[in-house]
Amino acid sequence: MSYQDESKPRFFYGWIVVASCFICCFSYGPFYTLGVFFTTLQQEFGWSSALTSSIHSLHLIIFIPSGILMGWLCDKYGPRRPMLLGAVFIGVGFCLLSQVNSLSQFYLFYAIASLGAGVIFAPPTSIVQKWFVKRSGLALGIVVAGVGASTLVYTPLAEHLISIYGWRTAYIQIGAGTAALLILASLWATTPEKKGLQPYGAQVLSQQWKANEVVVEVGWSVREALRNKSVWFIAAIFFCTVFPIHMMIVHLVPFAQSIGMERDIAAWALAIAGGVSILGRIITPTVAERTIGWRKGLIVVTAILAASFVWISQTASLWMLLVFAVVYGFCYGGKVPLIPALIRSYFGVESLGLLIGIVQAVGGIGGAFGPLLAGYIVDVTGSYVIAFLIGAAFWALAAFFAWLSKPPKRKEIKYLIKQSR
Repeated sequence: MSYQDESKPRFFYGWIVVASCFICCFSYGPFYTLGVFFTTLQQEFGWSSALTSSIHSLHLIIFIPSGILMGWLCDKYGPRRPMLLGAVFIGVGFCLLSQVNSLSQFYLFYAIASLGAGVIFAPPTSIVQKWFVKRSGLALGIVVAGVGASTLVYTPLAEHLISIYGWRTAYIQIGAGTAALLILASLWATTPEKKGLQPYGAQVLSQQWKANEVVVEVGWSVREALRNKSVWFIAAIFFCTVFPIHMMIVHLVPFAQSIGMERDIAAWALAIAGGVSILGRIITPTVAERTIGWRKGLIVVTAILAASFVWISQTASLWMLLVFAVVYGFCYGGKVPLIPALIRSYFGVESLGLLIGIVQAVGGIGGAFGPLLAGYIVDVTGSYVIAFLIGAAFWALAAFFAWLSKPPKRKEIKYLIKQSR
């Protein structure tokens, strides 16, 4: 098999980015809608804020093994199989939610859907980083912009469907539509080797390029990486960032309603944050790659996010809510691609999918506690102030762990030229 010059297959490189972005958008979008369904479910079943929040906490507990499984499957079998598996779980789980009559049933069906949620992060981010050596920051930013797009798409869509068809039918439409779109996106999920192509920009790594040679990146094994403290600092960063992120995913809409906003306006505040995060996901990694680097980029955005949570804790008007949505959206979006990029820059692509899955799993533990704690605090105090200040403290801790996460020195990532077969 011969490996083509990077100038010839640009079509494939572009479509890999688009497909990976598509996967990010439609794999996690349904799980962003719980905040929109929140008050409707409370009115239907009489659940407290903490009890309703526990649905998302359960989701994140299931999300932990799902992320590891999907990352491992991606490394071992390629991205297509985990994509199809995720589509089935998400579609079936959300369609079954339309039939629930108790909390235990809701837990069960939401858990089924959550088994597929691991496809959001490890497969698409590892795919795109295997395809790109040059312009990897821009490519990764475009891919994870799909997560921001999912908020912009799914939040107002859920509000519209609930208003017209009711929450039960809305869950069927969201589940079936998402499954169909993920199956479509999986057709483009592949690796450079299977297409007979080089990673974009690999050509510049060698002055002795020949048509029958391929650049191979030799990095860290999972066992080696897990013995290095840097990977655990990155996991701590993820834990501290996911805690307030999921707190906000579930509670921004109920919070806005608690200060007098209508549900449609509150839903659009979350959608705006997601929409602005698209810019953050593209601009931040592109700038960080060319200037201050992944680690310093993380320190900057997490520090700003800490300040944004202090701001939202004092918010009592629409304009303050919109300022928060814009600042939070941009910086939260910018944070997302920096973590997988930092993992790749420290440990290479050899076990990238599984390493991202493991770090994501640690973060999922933090995410499980964030919404639940906020719901409990609201039930007890009737206010979100304390919950959001705790969220600010977690963002500050993330900035501290980013400062501690120095590059590992024990093993360098090398690029070798090998003869292709």
